[in-house]
Amino acid sequence: MTAAQDRWNQLLSHKRLHGSPHEERPLHSPDTGRSEFDADYGRLIFSSAFRRLQDKTQVFPLAKSDYTRTRLTHSLEVANVGRGLGKTFGRLLSERGELPAHLSPEDIGTLVSVACLAHDIGNPPFGHSGESAIQEWAGRHAQALRGELTEAEYGDIARFEGNAQSFRIMARLWDRERPGGARLTLASYGALLKYPQGSAHERVKADCARKKFNYVQADAELAETVRGGLGLTLHEEGRFARHPLVYLMEAADDICYRVVDLEDAEEAGLISRERLAELLKPLLPDYLQGKSPEELGRRSISELRAGAIGTLMAAAMQVAAAHLDELREGTYPHALIDAVQEVSPEYSAAFEALGAEAKSKVYTDERVLQVEFAGFKVIGGLLDEFLEALPPTLSDTEKLSASGEKLLKLFPRKYLMVRPDAAFRQQVADLPATDAVRLLTPYERVLAMTDYVSGMTDSYALNLWRVLTGVRVP
Repeated sequence: MTAAQDRWNQLLSHKRLHGSPHEERPLHSPDTGRSEFDADYGRLIFSSAFRRLQDKTQVFPLAKSDYTRTRLTHSLEVANVGRGLGKTFGRLLSERGELPAHLSPEDIGTLVSVACLAHDIGNPPFGHSGESAIQEWAGRHAQALRGELTEAEYGDIARFEGNAQSFRIMARLWDRERPGGARLTLASYGALLKYPQGSAHERVKADCARKKFNYVQADAELAETVRGGLGLTLHEEGRFARHPLVYLMEAADDICYRVVDLEDAEEAGLISRERLAELLKPLLPDYLQGKSPEELGRRSISELRAGAIGTLMAAAMQVAAAHLDELREGTYPHALIDAVQEVSPEYSAAFEALGAEAKSKVYTDERVLQVEFAGFKVIGGLLDEFLEALPPTLSDTEKLSASGEKLLKLFPRKYLMVRPDAAFRQQVADLPATDAVRLLTPYERVLAMTDYVSGMTDSYALNLWRVLTGVRVP
C-alpha cells in the first residue's frame, strides 16, 4: 500500500464510534456485499430524527403546497448530488492510484450521501431563524445563564448552531443508553464535521472550516475520538483539520439550495418562469444555450434544474481535482463552489446571481418573514416556559414554582437522560421528576431544553406553544 493509499485507508475508516473492539468486520459483508457505509445510510433513513425533517422548514415555513421542499426533501436531493460527487471523486482517487484496494468509488459516494442526509438533522423548527431564536433567547437570559454556566458552556447556547446539534444527535442523543449515539462509522462522522471546532473558538469567515462550530462542550470528547480515529490534524485543542469528504457534502448542499430555492420561489409566484430560466441559462448545456428566456421558460423545470446542477457539479469536481492534496489534508481554505471562479468565472457569476435573486426576492418575502417572526415567538416562548421547569439556578433546597412543577411532569423524561451512564439513567428513571432534575448540572438542564425544542417539527412546536401559553386548550 502506498503512502497515499494508507492515508486514505485511515480517512475512510469503517470502524464505529465507540463500537466494540470485538466487532471488527470487513467493510463489505461476504454474504450480501453490503458495506458498513450502506449500514450507516440505512440507520439514518429509518430513524425518527430523519423522519421529523418532513415537517421542518427549508425556506417556506408551514407551506400549504406539497410541491414546496421541506428539510426532508432537501436532504434527499443533497444526498443524491453528494452521491454523484462522491463517486466521481472516488474514480479520481482510483485513477491516481490512491484509492485503497478494498474500497470502490461507490463506497465514497455512499459515504458522502450519508453525511448529506445528516447535515440538517439538527436544525431547529422554522429554518435558520430557529437558530437565531435560540441565540436571542440566550441573550435575553444572559445574566442568569452566565451566573451558572462557564463562558464556553454559555457560548454553546448563545451561538446555538444546527451543525453542532446534528453531530450531537448522531453521536450522543440517538441512543442515550450508550456512548457514541448512532455509532456510525468514523468516516461518516468525519464527513459530517463541516466546522471541526468547538464554540469557544474564533470564527473566521475567510476560512470555510472556521465560519461556525460543529460541537458543544458536552460532546468535545466524542469529536476528539472521531478526530483521533481518522488521524485528522490537531491545530490546537478543540480545533482540527477538515475531513476531505466534507468539501463534497458542502458542495452538494450549496449547489442544491441555490438552484432549488428559486425553483420553489417560482412555484410560489415570487419570480416568473422566464426569470428563473434567464438566471439558469449560463449554467445550461450547450443545446439550450441558443434559446431565449421565453423559449427556455416553456421547457420543463426539471430539465433546467438538472442541467444547472450538472454543470455546477462538474465545475466543483474540477476544483477538487486541482486541489486534491490540500483536500486530503483538510487544509484547503475555500468551499469548492466558492472556488469555481478558478475554473469558470462565468459559472461563478451565474451561481452568485442565483444567491442575489434569492436574497432580494425570496428570503425577504412577506409570507416568509411573517412565519419566521412567529417562529421567534414560538421557540423563545417554549424555552421561557421550560425555564420554569428546569431552571439552571435551581439549588438543592429550592422548590420549583407550582407551574414549573406541573410543566416538569409534562417534560419528556428521556431528555433528562443526558449522560450515557447506567447508574445515572436508573436514578433519573426511578426518582420523581422534581428530584431527577436536580441530578443534572445547570449546563445539562439548559441542554435538555434546547435538545427538546430544537428536535421539534414546525407544527409540533407551534401546537405545543399554543397549549402551554393557553392560546389553545387540548
